[in-house]
Amino acid sequence: MRAEINKILIPIGGRALICWTVEAFTQVDEIDDLVVVVQASEMAAIKRIIQPVAPHARLVEGGLTRRDSALAGVRAATGNVVLIHDGARPFPMKTLILRVIAKARKERAAIPILPVTDLLHHLTPAGDAVLTPPHLDGSWVRAQTPQGFHRALILRCLEDAPPEIRDDASALLLAGQSVATVAGEHSNMKITDPEDLPMGEAIAAMREP
Repeated sequence: MRAEINKILIPIGGRALICWTVEAFTQVDEIDDLVVVVQASEMAAIKRIIQPVAPHARLVEGGLTRRDSALAGVRAATGNVVLIHDGARPFPMKTLILRVIAKARKERAAIPILPVTDLLHHLTPAGDAVLTPPHLDGSWVRAQTPQGFHRALILRCLEDAPPEIRDDASALLLAGQSVATVAGEHSNMKITDPEDLPMGEAIAAMREP
């Protein structure tokens, strides 16, 4: 983000990004327990920031990698089904969260996906484009969060997964487990670059707190 602060603290629509993220899950009656995984140095600040929108949220300290932080959250969770969500995705709709919950309950693991509509080319080490093999056309998707799992399953797979995994479903796939999918949402964007902020502001303007 080229920012001086953690991007989840960047203001969007007049309040910290993390407030939008946390509030989205407080609107879902099926969610009984909300665990927010944060850096130890930011725990007090984030607790104060999210208190107005999620007074019952529990904060736990994360780890050095995404996998370690996910493990901390899953270990602290109490439900038989858990959702793991990126703090930097502030706008998941309630309908999306419910789709993931329902599918995860039935299939043990579920993630939201969006089709890749751009043509993909492989790059050589020199930066040259290589033609995409025809059998790959149309078969690529983008994974989003929240990703939902039976708690015992994701706990076991995360404990066995390498620390460099890039999302939680990868822990299951590496263990040979199947992962079901549901339709994702374009507005469920991840704030990654400064160029994402204007789009975030536009979505926030349509979703008044």
